[in-house]
Amino acid sequence: MRILHLAKYYWPRSGGMERVIQGLAEGVAERGHEAEVLAVTAFGDPRPGQRRRAAVTRAWSFAPVGTQELAPGYMRAAWKRADIIHLHHPNSLADMTYALRVSLAPLVVTQHADYPSFKYWLPSKYALWRAEAIVVPSAAHIALSRELRGFEGKVHVVPFGIDERRWELVPPPPPGNPPRALFIGRLLEYKGVDFLLRALALVPDLRLDVVGSGPELHRLRTLSRAVAVEDRVKWWGEYPDEDLPRRMADADFLVLPSVDVQEMFGMVLLEAMAAGRPIITTSVPSGVREVNAPGVTGLEVPIRDVEALADAMRILSQDAALRERMGAAGRGRVRERFTVAAMAEAHLDLYRRVRGPSQP
Repeated sequence: MRILHLAKYYWPRSGGMERVIQGLAEGVAERGHEAEVLAVTAFGDPRPGQRRRAAVTRAWSFAPVGTQELAPGYMRAAWKRADIIHLHHPNSLADMTYALRVSLAPLVVTQHADYPSFKYWLPSKYALWRAEAIVVPSAAHIALSRELRGFEGKVHVVPFGIDERRWELVPPPPPGNPPRALFIGRLLEYKGVDFLLRALALVPDLRLDVVGSGPELHRLRTLSRAVAVEDRVKWWGEYPDEDLPRRMADADFLVLPSVDVQEMFGMVLLEAMAAGRPIITTSVPSGVREVNAPGVTGLEVPIRDVEALADAMRILSQDAALRERMGAAGRGRVRERFTVAAMAEAHLDLYRRVRGPSQP
């Protein structure tokens, strides 16, 4: 089969959606199928680096318009032969491109998240209406998504997966060092990093690495000074995806202190688990709760509860045996439920079904 992915961005841009698309495209290509990704690129993007199995076409963006990209070459580049068109939401440029493309190829849509504004709903609804199948990574997505209302009959739950082999090579943290927590992600309000900093102030022996950038950076750095943890926080900024295992190697555990259901899944949780690190999550009612198994692979705390978050970090900081036990359980859970291989095979089975029984 020849599968064309209509993505917004692609590797080496680092983000949850980008890592999912990369894993899926390369996982399918590894199994003997043709996978091509169409994505936007702009000045300042990291260079792609080594060659990958999946083919990639990059359309130049002249400028962002709000959360979207002005990339007229995207529509032209999408006119390629395909047996399956796989569109990744939210991406209004891809929605418009599909609406203007004449194609008999079946459409599959992955609903990573809803659009932030109603103004994008019309082309989005058209794509969902035309789709033969809609994929979400968790049952929570179906319940939380406004855009999927009325389309539940063609929604399929396929958990996101990672290449666990890459993360299993991460060594344990250096012995004898002070305990170190890790946050990886965009510095946005819903990520809850301000609560993480306040909780850190209550655990005086703990260090924190923050990997990522975003509009909250300056406010958070000011807050770190205000709560007197500046000397215990290392701000790494945006980090190349291929180098993230280096940051994971220094960490004793990972914290995702999200405060809103905009945190729909949390790919970084899978990466930490595969690296043998326990995780701390909040009780945000999204797919995050289908990844972490509280008490087994990590700990869960109430949303916006600084003291509970501090207690959880203190427990993991002081109990090496617990960290090791939860880390091992996390590795097992990823191997069992969240691998690229399982994700790719499930999608190939879905592609065959939407193409019909007479197609290979």
